[in-house]
Amino acid sequence: MAINKDAFIENYLDEIRENLENVDSGIIRLKKYPDNMDELGQFLRLLHTIKGSSRMLKFNHIEKIIHGLENIFKGVKENKYSIDKHLTQLVFITTDHIRAGVRSIKRNGKDDIPETPIMDVLKKISNGEPYTLEGLEIPEDECTPETLENGEPCIDARDKAKKDVKEAISSYETIRIKLSKTEKMIRLLNNLIIKQFQLRKENDLINTLEEQFRELLAMDDMTGKEHSKDTYPEYTKKMNECLKHIQQLKKDFRLDLALLEANTFELQEEIFTLRMLPMDLIFGSIPKMVEETAMVLDKEIDFTITGHDVMIDKIILEKLNDPIIHLIRNAVDHGIEFPDERIKKGKPKVGKLEIKCYLESGNIIIKITDDGKGVDYDRIREKAIKEHPEQEDEIMMMENASLNAYLFTSGFSTRDVVQELSGRGVGLNIVKYNIENIKGRINLSSEKDKGTEFTLSLPLSLATVEGFFITSAGEKFLIPSTYVKEVLIVKKDQHVPLGQKHVIILRDKIIPIYYLSVLLAKKDAPEEDESEKRFIMVIESLGNMIGIVVDSIIQYASLIYKPLPPNLNKLKLIQGIVFDESYNIINILFIPEVMERFRRMRPRIEKTSYPTRNSQEKTILVVDDSYSTREIERSILEVENYKVVTASNGKEALEKLSTNPIDLVITDINMPIMNGLELVENIRKASNFSSMPVVVVSSEEDPDIRKRFTRLGVASQIVKSDFERGNLVQTVQEVIGVAR
Repeated sequence: MAINKDAFIENYLDEIRENLENVDSGIIRLKKYPDNMDELGQFLRLLHTIKGSSRMLKFNHIEKIIHGLENIFKGVKENKYSIDKHLTQLVFITTDHIRAGVRSIKRNGKDDIPETPIMDVLKKISNGEPYTLEGLEIPEDECTPETLENGEPCIDARDKAKKDVKEAISSYETIRIKLSKTEKMIRLLNNLIIKQFQLRKENDLINTLEEQFRELLAMDDMTGKEHSKDTYPEYTKKMNECLKHIQQLKKDFRLDLALLEANTFELQEEIFTLRMLPMDLIFGSIPKMVEETAMVLDKEIDFTITGHDVMIDKIILEKLNDPIIHLIRNAVDHGIEFPDERIKKGKPKVGKLEIKCYLESGNIIIKITDDGKGVDYDRIREKAIKEHPEQEDEIMMMENASLNAYLFTSGFSTRDVVQELSGRGVGLNIVKYNIENIKGRINLSSEKDKGTEFTLSLPLSLATVEGFFITSAGEKFLIPSTYVKEVLIVKKDQHVPLGQKHVIILRDKIIPIYYLSVLLAKKDAPEEDESEKRFIMVIESLGNMIGIVVDSIIQYASLIYKPLPPNLNKLKLIQGIVFDESYNIINILFIPEVMERFRRMRPRIEKTSYPTRNSQEKTILVVDDSYSTREIERSILEVENYKVVTASNGKEALEKLSTNPIDLVITDINMPIMNGLELVENIRKASNFSSMPVVVVSSEEDPDIRKRFTRLGVASQIVKSDFERGNLVQTVQEVIGVAR
């Protein structure tokens, strides 16, 4: 009796997809550890399994190809052949052919694949004859008579890996559930049913109370009659009974409501987890892609994945595939250097590429790290100035982390020639868009010649959102916690004017602040606010950090997320909606767009120029290797009408002294190239400014060092731990007088 294939095809397709991924990862491990006989035995068992199941279902083309490959690896076991680059490539080509057969089976139930060319090569290898792998790849456009006849688009070979992953994810129409999980859900459901009975009992008690109150009202009507004294004890007794019932009802209701809420939320979470799928559905095909790409580029890469068993929402997983593949290709193509280049830099010739996936604070964190050349921030700065010449001074002052935002801008690339595979900057804007579209966040950190790390922070599920309820301009909003770095309450006088804007200083970092009400109401300035305190949400995206001033911060909440209806998708500032405790519709702010709108509103920093000063002007040179410290001191002094020139070390300060009329030097001590002590010593030796007054502002408290500065005749020494706006201004005024 013939086997009814239709009853087994779905299971066969699921099994062969998994086995093909294991074959791809197995050959990568064998290439790395060719003497591992256990690994080779496992590899041969996989091939035998695919061959056997294909034979049972009469998929003869797949069976023949796998049988040919199996014979070669039996030869490997017998030391006839060695596992090298060419044999690895042959395995990848073979699995590509089998996947083409799998797609054909899904389309029409037949494994229609061209077996002759690859079978000829497999036979030549088995016979010890010369062979070539050229021309064996699946054609770039996988067109079959059926697809052409039906007018279906052909499949580009480079998209097959992505397509396979998407098909694997979308094929999960049925799920397997552990018995322990179903038992837990049944227990939670039983608890809800029990609470339903208890609430019904409490409803009966409410009816009893209603009857008792009616009796009390009737007795109350008799209080003016002659028998009122006789009825008073009974009246009091009824009152006490009612009060006792009310107190008991209140207690029971509060307890039942709390348990009902807890069980409902727990059951909801359990149901959400039912559509969770393992990250391995994406990660499974990546090792092959990395190895194939590395072989094409003649690079050697040690690629590892940890956390592939982490579970994530199916909807998120479907949209995460393309960004992950792009970032991996980015690292292989652009990040990791060629072996000879790595050796010249003193690195191992084999580059390292790693994906780490783990859970942290209710989010999934994916880190993609390479030890390659890193990001050339000087090149980014140069390209950014070229494209935005009007922002030259602002770009020059940017820290490296802030420059990352340009890499995620559409069309921005540090490459003059775009590669076929990837180019850092090409497509990163699409990666950012896709990640933010699933309520995620992407950050980049890099160091030249050390490597690059992309960090993706993703919610476990799109069904819920966590964040802070805030109010601004008379409206209530939710700010997702994914972007919130800190929540601050600051005094009004803690705002520091810097140019045409205000900032706050947070752990020696300058944070520009913006009023959300200005953005929402589209005003040029916030309403006058006489209150002494400001509520500030410090938010971060792509290395940029700003403070958003809001009217109030109400509470932190975890809520059911609802996307915007299609007719409101053009509202870029709004990500979706939630319902608050009063069932009011609350808009969720889309923070990347909020930050972009604020960036456009930001006034451009004008170029600093030093015209010939009049006799009333007083100019101060501020020397510190910390950009934040320089800007803090500059902002304080400029408010007092002093002109300020800055330098990042002693050498640069001496150059500024020789080209600018300076009245006072304020310097740090510990700086690169030339420290503060060396600077003051050089000032005292120079004939043209040997008498220059100097104030030292430093965290250094060593008494011996302070004595050395005193011997050099510095006017004052301020310890940073005691630093305040007032004592700096007072010291400067005492040394060079008030500026006018």
